[in-house]
Amino acid sequence: MVAELVDLCLDRMRGQPQQPVTAVRVRFASTIPADVLHQAFEMLTRQTPLAGAALEAQPFDIVLDCPACAFNAALEHDDMLGGIAVCPRCGEPTALRHPAELELLEVVGHPPAPRQPTGDS
Repeated sequence: MVAELVDLCLDRMRGQPQQPVTAVRVRFASTIPADVLHQAFEMLTRQTPLAGAALEAQPFDIVLDCPACAFNAALEHDDMLGGIAVCPRCGEPTALRHPAELELLEVVGHPPAPRQPTGDS
C-alpha cells in the first residue's frame, strides 16, 4: 500500500520542474498503524526524489456498525482482514465499503532557488 503511494507520488512528479520535495500529505485509516506507515514511507523513499520529505499524515476512522451486536465505533488494525471487519466485541465478520485506507492529498515542494548573478553578463 505504501509502495503504491510512493509510486503515485513519483508519477505525479514526472514532467514537473525538478524541485526538492519537502512533504507528502496523506489521509490514512485508523486501521493502519501510524508508526508502520511512517517507517514504510521512510524506507521506500530512500534514494528517490522523495528522500527526506516529511510524511504529513491525517488519520480518519473506519467505523463498524456491527449487525450482530450493535457495536458502533472506530476499528483498529487488528479488526480488519482485507476488506472484512471483525467486530472487536462479538467477532462477527462484516464486509465493509469504505474509502481507500490511504489517500494522497498533496506532494509539496519548494521552487528551485533563484540563480545568483555571476557577474559575467
